[in-house]
Amino acid sequence: MNYGAFLGLCLIAVAAIMWSLGVDKNGSFIPSILNNVLLIAGITYSITQFRDNENNGFLSYGESLKLGTSIAFYSYVILSFYTFIFMNYIEPEAINEILQQAEQSILESNPEISDEELDFALDVAGKFMKPHWMFLSGILGGTFMGFLYSLIISIFTKKEIDIGEDDFLN
Repeated sequence: MNYGAFLGLCLIAVAAIMWSLGVDKNGSFIPSILNNVLLIAGITYSITQFRDNENNGFLSYGESLKLGTSIAFYSYVILSFYTFIFMNYIEPEAINEILQQAEQSILESNPEISDEELDFALDVAGKFMKPHWMFLSGILGGTFMGFLYSLIISIFTKKEIDIGEDDFLN
């Protein structure tokens, strides 16, 4: 939990810095890239610290995967709570801006869309842009990404105890 809480606070710091610099408003991929790099680095660091300092230098693949996924879950609970507060109280008009960007994206990708289809697509998008849905999808999405990254990271961070035949018989 401690590793996840620290990672969650780091993710909040990145989000706050990106918001204050206005990087998140221009459709840049920089916040997404930073979040993914920070998630990978945080999971890797946390797993190796746990393995080396708290688990006598040994960690199985399954334990490493479980630890990485748990770290991602706790960090994204914290980040999603921040996002909920941000969307409700700090910048409530952000949802309208996101919907306007979605409308532009739909019109650019399909210029011959009818008004009814566009209204339907925006209505569906608007239902999922509610802060409580964004809170849940943030937790689920972040945990899933943490799981995927942990699948790969665990290959490199695992250190299992080698039990030789002589050790087993004694």
